[in-house]
Amino acid sequence: MVVAGTETLARDLESLLDSEQGEMLTSASDFFRTRVKRFAMTFFVGMIVGYPIAGMALTWLLGQANLVPNEVSIVVLQPLEVVILQLRLAAHFAVLLVALTVTFEAALLAARSEQFKARLKGVELSNFSSFSSVILAVLCAILLGIAGIWYVVDFLLPILLEYLQADAAAIGATTTWQLSAWIGFIASLCLGAAIGFQVPLVTLISLRGGLVDRDMLTQYRRHFWFAGFCVGAMLSPPV
Repeated sequence: MVVAGTETLARDLESLLDSEQGEMLTSASDFFRTRVKRFAMTFFVGMIVGYPIAGMALTWLLGQANLVPNEVSIVVLQPLEVVILQLRLAAHFAVLLVALTVTFEAALLAARSEQFKARLKGVELSNFSSFSSVILAVLCAILLGIAGIWYVVDFLLPILLEYLQADAAAIGATTTWQLSAWIGFIASLCLGAAIGFQVPLVTLISLRGGLVDRDMLTQYRRHFWFAGFCVGAMLSPPV
C-alpha cells in the first residue's frame, strides 16, 4: 500500500512538472536559483546603505516639531535600542531594494523571452505588457508611495499624535513615549498609506488589461480603497 501510494504520488508530481504550470514553476525556480547570489548581495548592499540612511531619518523625525506634541518626551529605555532600530529600518530598506531588483529582473527577462511572448499572444495585455510600460508602472508606484508617505507625515500624523497626547493627558497617563514604539507607529502608518495609495495604479492596470469593466469599478470603488488600506495595515510592521 505504501509503495503504491508513493508511486502514485511520483506519477502525479511528474505529470505536474510536465504540464504548463509545472514549466512555469521550474522557470521560477531557475530564475531565483541562478540569481540568489545577486539578490543576497543586493540585500547586503541595502543593509550597508540603509543603516546610515536610517540614522539620518531618525534624526530628521526627532527634529520635526509637528511629530512630537507639546509635553511629550521621547525616551530610550535600552542601551542598544537606537542601534537595533536602525538595523530594523535598514533591513526593511534592503528587502524593498531586493523586491525592486526582482521586479526589474523579472520584467527584463519577460521582455526578452520569446516563449513568454508566445504565451501572451491570446491575452489582451498589449497596452501594458512592454518592458517600458512595466518600468513606467514601477515609477508610478514609487511616486504614489512617496505621495502617501508625504500625506501621513505632513497631515495625518500631527493630528493623530496630538489627539493621542491630549487623550493620555486627560486621563492622567504619562506622556513619555518610547523611541522604538514611536518610530514603529510612524512606520506602520507610512507603509499602510504607501500601499493604499497604489489603488489608482492597480485600477488603471485592471481597466487597461480588461480584468474588470468600468461599471464594476464605479460600483465598488469605495470597497477597493478600503481594501487597499486594509492590506497596507496588515502588511505594515507592528508597533
